[in-house]
Amino acid sequence: MHSDEIWQVFAPNGEPIVGEGWNSALDNPEENNSDVIVGVTVVFLYRFNQDGELEFLWQRRSDKVSRYPGDYDISAGGHINLGESLMEAAKREVYEEIGVKIEADDLQFVTLAPFSRNRFAWVYAVDWTGRKDEFAFNDEEVSEVKWVPYVEMEDFRMKYAKQSLKDDKYTFVTIRHWLEMHGLIDGNL
Repeated sequence: MHSDEIWQVFAPNGEPIVGEGWNSALDNPEENNSDVIVGVTVVFLYRFNQDGELEFLWQRRSDKVSRYPGDYDISAGGHINLGESLMEAAKREVYEEIGVKIEADDLQFVTLAPFSRNRFAWVYAVDWTGRKDEFAFNDEEVSEVKWVPYVEMEDFRMKYAKQSLKDDKYTFVTIRHWLEMHGLIDGNL
């Protein structure tokens, strides 16, 4: 999180309120007992490795960040800035956090997930199969990335992820259903 960002504010029906933003210097709205609703984009990179095994990319948060230092987090994600489109926010966050460029056509919509009382997340997946792992951590938010086999992801999440991801009862079940619907896993995994 950059303290100079102004996050897009959303109405209770999910529509962005044109010209209204939340100053990120005030921290997250739920920490200020506010009714303001902000949105985030979440991007999971996945690939099939040389053995045909499905893997997901996780990032380890830097020890220098104030929130969840040293914990693992999703591939990339963050708040939608004032006036920014969902695609622009997702592409920006991937570039800022793991240093790779993606295009809007790379983003596969997975779900709109409740994140907290004051935030909701547009969740996307990006197929990284066959692409180079040339990740760079430009803004000191991330210290490393790790490919985790899908069959080990739930155990990894519960052991190493930041607390909000351990507590998430919705997103990872939805990702599993999305993977099944798209034929990327069978229902027995």
